[in-house]
Amino acid sequence: MTKEKKKSKWKAIAGAILVLQLLISAAALGIVIWLNILPVTYVILIGLVLVWLLTFVYYFFYSGVKKKEKKKTKVYIKRSVGCTVSAIVIVLCIVASSALVKVGDTLRDVASNVIVTDTVSAYVLAENPAQTVVDAKDYVFGITEKYDYEHTQKAIEQINETAGTTIRTLAYDNVLELVKALYSGSVDAIILNAAYIDVIEAQDGYETFSKKTRTLFDHEIESVVAEGSQTTQKDITKDPFVVYISGSDTRNFKLATSRSDVNILVVVNPQTKQVLLINTPRDYYVETSVSNGQKDKLTHCGIYGIDCSMATLGNLYDEPVDYYAQINFSGFETLVDAIGGITVESEKAFRTSEGGYYISQGTNQLNGTVALSYVRERKAFADGDNSRGRHQMQVIEAIISKVSSGTTILSNYSGILDSMSGMFSTSMSSGEISSLVKMQLSDMASWNVKSFAVSGTGSSQPTYSMPSKRSYVMIPDETQIEYAKLLVNKVVDGMTLTDADMEMPQYSAQ
Repeated sequence: MTKEKKKSKWKAIAGAILVLQLLISAAALGIVIWLNILPVTYVILIGLVLVWLLTFVYYFFYSGVKKKEKKKTKVYIKRSVGCTVSAIVIVLCIVASSALVKVGDTLRDVASNVIVTDTVSAYVLAENPAQTVVDAKDYVFGITEKYDYEHTQKAIEQINETAGTTIRTLAYDNVLELVKALYSGSVDAIILNAAYIDVIEAQDGYETFSKKTRTLFDHEIESVVAEGSQTTQKDITKDPFVVYISGSDTRNFKLATSRSDVNILVVVNPQTKQVLLINTPRDYYVETSVSNGQKDKLTHCGIYGIDCSMATLGNLYDEPVDYYAQINFSGFETLVDAIGGITVESEKAFRTSEGGYYISQGTNQLNGTVALSYVRERKAFADGDNSRGRHQMQVIEAIISKVSSGTTILSNYSGILDSMSGMFSTSMSSGEISSLVKMQLSDMASWNVKSFAVSGTGSSQPTYSMPSKRSYVMIPDETQIEYAKLLVNKVVDGMTLTDADMEMPQYSAQ
């Protein structure tokens, strides 16, 4: 082959490599723009780097060698360097593009495709001879039409189909009366949403419900939490907004309807970079949005849906709740691990009741498992649930501090979202989540996070969910509620909170 033919062949090969690099680089840059989480300056910088690398490879492919000595060797070296650099760029762009597409898919899943599961079961006493609903087709099944009747109806339809007959039902006023009927033999079986089991077992005399009964039939009903379920029209990079943080007390790797173990409002002013966390005890005795004026424990709102919790807290503090973010225990653990753990300051040394983990006084580095035990601990503290609320807000502060670091977001954005897949839901749209990330990467600002917890006085009262039996509740301290409202208004009005503001100095309700 002549020198000219070789040169012509090389130019064709080099041209093909450069075109491939250009196309893949352009595709990668297009995906970055499509994902829309990076500030414009970042996007421009990435574009300039890709152009420079393309120019660099072009130079090594086509620039001549002036000195005749060892000309052939130098040409081969330059071409080899160009090919190596081009290969590295192409591979990195492909890997990065794949990761970015996954980020986009995960982000949409977190915001729009979360499935919440309700399990409605047919329960019989443990010694009952029936092993299936076919064996129990002639039984009388107790139900309640006042609580979760929609899901109960769906379960009855499935039982009828499985048993090949129409089962007989007997309605009771409430869940506890339903259980009493089963215990007394007034009915042979009961149909009940599993979300009520923890509520039942929290009542004196019913702690062993799970041991005393067993299920004949389980019917899982899945509902999709859709993106855009919120009604707010706010620009969350400019306007103050409120997020309800709900901790679901389930440990499955999916969300299930259950009591809300964590009830924290996050009031955010993106202009002033002010965040206020307000913790409300789970046993707070409040009028809920579904109880028609009757009072219930705040934690029971979770059984009736996330909207019930949001509306109830919004009414309590006279501030509409714009969004929710719900995470279960497994999701919390994986989130903490995904961001590389958190740092908290403990007011005293103790060993957790769950897992027996030792927490030293002062600074502690916690992984997901230990962090969960830390936020659930109450037995080691004289003020019980109040201490648990403090620790929950402390951990949220630590997570905000860690996630607001640009390096944490950039290094593991996909991992953070992916780790919570199916265990986390939010009414924020994927675009809103991206805009918050983009804002944080743009200014890299630190946030002023303050916490305030309301409390009250313990009492024994009937509740909407358990009207026929008194339960432990906490009667709200109205003075603290009014002060919490004042703090919320300060954040919304653009004021910066100080540590002194959290002490409720000389404040009395008007």
